[in-house]
Amino acid sequence: MSVKIVAPGWSYNKAITAAKYGADEIYVWVPFTSLRMRQNKIRWFEELKKTIDIIHSLKKRALLTMNIFPRNNDINIFESVVEKISDVWADAVIFSDPWTFKIIRKYLPNTDLHLSTQTSTMNYWAVQFRYDLWVKRVVLARELHIDEIKDIKAKVPWMELEVFVHGAMCMSYSGRCLLWDYMSGRPGNKWECSHACRFKYKVRLEEERRPGKLFQLQWDEDGTHIMSSKDLCVIDDLKNILPYVDALKIEWRSKSEFYVWAVVKAYRHAIDSISKKKKADSDILNLVNVIPHRQYRNGFLLNKLQEYPEWEDNLSLLDKVKWNGIPQSAEDWSSSGRGGVNKVNDGGFVTSTTLDSAWPLFNRNYFGIFTDKFIEHNKKKYFQIDPKEVITRWMKIKFISPQSIGELEIVDILNSKWKKLEKATCNTPDIYILTDTKLQGREILYS
Repeated sequence: MSVKIVAPGWSYNKAITAAKYGADEIYVWVPFTSLRMRQNKIRWFEELKKTIDIIHSLKKRALLTMNIFPRNNDINIFESVVEKISDVWADAVIFSDPWTFKIIRKYLPNTDLHLSTQTSTMNYWAVQFRYDLWVKRVVLARELHIDEIKDIKAKVPWMELEVFVHGAMCMSYSGRCLLWDYMSGRPGNKWECSHACRFKYKVRLEEERRPGKLFQLQWDEDGTHIMSSKDLCVIDDLKNILPYVDALKIEWRSKSEFYVWAVVKAYRHAIDSISKKKKADSDILNLVNVIPHRQYRNGFLLNKLQEYPEWEDNLSLLDKVKWNGIPQSAEDWSSSGRGGVNKVNDGGFVTSTTLDSAWPLFNRNYFGIFTDKFIEHNKKKYFQIDPKEVITRWMKIKFISPQSIGELEIVDILNSKWKKLEKATCNTPDIYILTDTKLQGREILYS
């Protein structure tokens, strides 16, 4: 069985984009029962059914995220929602709470069940336990190393395993803290919690029981990002991962079509290149860098804790500096260069990490996405577009379609009343564009 790409589709159009650009399965948030309900653009059950229908028409699988941990006053709502969606014909339901398992099985006895990463499944006994309950797939915890995943697959080969490969990483979350794992290699989720979240910290993130051991902070125009982890990206390491998993999940909380098409297209191309033993196109792989993102790292998946520069025994990667005064501005702090050592008022030698802060990198080069809708004017097809930046006549711009990547020129712009326009913006309604390249719809303009 080939490894599947599992991508998000939290609106009708985003679900279509994910399906057309290479995702095999699209997970759709369900009203009132999903962890990311605030970002969900599918507000009504009729729209949910419409979205699942379009996913199926594109020969892809539709997964429903119903992964909340209900509190007492959520129980009746949860059950009523499960009953309401029992006829939308989803291919699988992603769940977390054991009680919700019972309710989902009551109303959807024949639907595949996928266990959410929220349950922090980290060993083969837990995987086997879920298999005995007829769970089809387990989305493993993001703390796992590939060697551990390989061992789980060897011990429970009949269970489908899914891992996160791209997107935001959680630094800490109630009852499942990763902070101490990252700082010292002592796993807080496996009986060695040192309550790092309760220590007193200075602004420079100095832990009270280790005076002088500082974690470097840097500023950008949005301030500091103390607890922001770098984004997960393992596109360069897929060959080491594919033999042991059944599905690769792309994380997406509140991103655009720009994000989903770039990531899905890049990972689809990488997987296909590996399976066909062909050299990958670097331009397509580089799509993960044209979207807004934080600095990338391959997380715990391919790095053992002892290999992290912040690990307390790895002193070879730490620099000793002596205080020469407190920096007075963000410029002073960063004067030593990217990854440099900051000077602090501590009256002695201190250590500081040499990693950059994980601030967001914004690439403002998303100009819009064409829809499937078009009008005929002078025997030529003008496709509707949703502009995200200013676009003008005769502008040359890169585009990507589900089949190709290239450059086009905007020849003409019309509004819905057939009036010619010299330019269009995100505030210009009902725009149709003629280009010098034949379009099919769903092409995305960027760069």
